[in-house]
Amino acid sequence: MGTERNEHGATQNGATQHGAVQDSIRLPEASRSFLGIVIPVEGEYARKVSATRAATGDPFAYIPPHITLMSGVPLTDPAEAIAHVRNVVSAFSPFPIRFAGTDTFYPVSPVTYLRVAEGERELTELHERLHSGQLGAKPAFPFVPHLTLAQEIAPERLAEVRREWEDVSFNMAAHSVTVHVGDGTGAWTQIEELAFSG
Repeated sequence: MGTERNEHGATQNGATQHGAVQDSIRLPEASRSFLGIVIPVEGEYARKVSATRAATGDPFAYIPPHITLMSGVPLTDPAEAIAHVRNVVSAFSPFPIRFAGTDTFYPVSPVTYLRVAEGERELTELHERLHSGQLGAKPAFPFVPHLTLAQEIAPERLAEVRREWEDVSFNMAAHSVTVHVGDGTGAWTQIEELAFSG
């Protein structure tokens, strides 16, 4: 999506291991809960991204690097929603992702990011399948798979970060998603990790 004002991963309570099905997870109240789904980005470059965000004064620098697939979708029936997510994710196999080049959502949203040069098709298909059925609410922005480098900072600093990272490229394997629930206050709790097992 085109903005990450409601990023995920602020807390890591209740996580399960890769591919585990946690039927006994404590589901939230539907009336005030929101679903977020991300693909974690780990390794050397993830640490560099976190360092860059912290150095810029990015207020969301504490959030682990990730690719957002879903953010802020209301949970009307938490059990059914989680079952839907498990079903979608289980049909996908692990796939490669390559990041290369930078772009920005500014001035619509103050975000500079690394572009997805490989894996965009799989990410888009995953995003679309997740946003169906009960979770079919249309996102506020068109889906653009990306890795945030900085956000909510001055435009000139966003431009500097974009230049600093424009020649960077690296690969990773997408092997799982993490499922988060938010309470509408900006706090997110990870409740499950699901492996691609298709």
